[in-house]
Amino acid sequence: MKNNVIFLVFLFCGITASAQNNVINGICLDSRNKPIKDVGIYSIDSIILAVTNREGLFELKNSKPGDTIYASHLAFDNMTYIIDSLNYSKRIVFKLQPSQMSLPEVEIMGNVPHVAYDNKVVSVKDFEINEKGIYLLAQRRRNNAILHLNFNCDTLTELKISPAYYNIFKDVFGEMHIISNEDVWQIGHKTLMGKTMEMELLYHYPLMEFYTAFSNIACATDSVIVGGRYFYFDQEIFYYYFNIGGDKQPHEFHHCVNQEGRDYIYFAIKYKWGLPRRSGDLFCKPTYDPIFSYNNNLYLFSFDEDKVFVYNNLCEYVCEYPLTFHKYRHWSGEMRVIKKWGKKVIMDAATGRFYTTFVEDGVTTIKRVNLETGTAETVYTISGFAFVENLRIYNGKAYFLYKNDNTRNSRLYEVTIN
Repeated sequence: MKNNVIFLVFLFCGITASAQNNVINGICLDSRNKPIKDVGIYSIDSIILAVTNREGLFELKNSKPGDTIYASHLAFDNMTYIIDSLNYSKRIVFKLQPSQMSLPEVEIMGNVPHVAYDNKVVSVKDFEINEKGIYLLAQRRRNNAILHLNFNCDTLTELKISPAYYNIFKDVFGEMHIISNEDVWQIGHKTLMGKTMEMELLYHYPLMEFYTAFSNIACATDSVIVGGRYFYFDQEIFYYYFNIGGDKQPHEFHHCVNQEGRDYIYFAIKYKWGLPRRSGDLFCKPTYDPIFSYNNNLYLFSFDEDKVFVYNNLCEYVCEYPLTFHKYRHWSGEMRVIKKWGKKVIMDAATGRFYTTFVEDGVTTIKRVNLETGTAETVYTISGFAFVENLRIYNGKAYFLYKNDNTRNSRLYEVTIN
């Protein structure tokens, strides 16, 4: 009896010590409950934390509740896990499923980016995509033109324009505009019996008038138009909405504040201190909290609150989800933004899926965002193409511009990502 009491005391002390030291134990098993060795356990920003031994066991130190980890092995599908407060006293079990990908080297070779619009005498200055197809702003030796392509990248029609126009702008309603330093034209189409025909330039605006009308509009539903304005050194963004066909007064929608960045700037200026650690980027870009419209719902990615807010077409709150893919827990316990994160969210307007990008040494990795968990899963790495430009995603394909031949012309590339 005495020996049993001593054993229980030691067992309790061991568990307590493990919890105090933040040590978490886990095991990786296959579908037949056999241990898997050499499985990598990674943090959400792809830092390796542990590797399983022959018994499939691993040990994590200094992990905390809320941390997201995932198990990765070449022969099995990745599996993600969020640590909760109970994991200090129980073992994490990863039940990995065999990967369905056979001969991955063949699939990778068959799914490399390729030139979508193959014309070496044309340099693509800019492009945009909507449900009607792809619009290229093409620069030639003798003239410039807008090219309208279908999704097989066949030219449907073209319209010659002045070389002064350097940008294609897609507004929140999906309409295309070409922009110069002085003015803006909307691109339209002539139609015949409901069929889209050649392009034409419709409405003409002075540049400043156009920016006044469109620069603050973020997105729209069938009932509201959502706008946004930045304040206090671009560290706050105030979203508001107007009712379509109703009163023209703005209504408060959502207020996002980068509290840390705003306070850093305020105290640095007021007390003339040197700028604090990690504050150098605060003056370069405004706080990033984008909002999107899809299927008549609104999705606000508030990275300053680490949440995704969902609203209906009337701007009424529906639900919210956590956002975790853009941060990691530093050894000091502080949550920090992953430096490789490109601070970009891309919506596939055809499927309603959201993507983000991570850039390391110029190489862009595209990850699909899981709204329910706030995590992001890698779907494609654009290897061999450093510093791609104008990345767009539509209907499961990534499009981008890249210069890689002797002419130094920018060419349009595409690749299937899911």
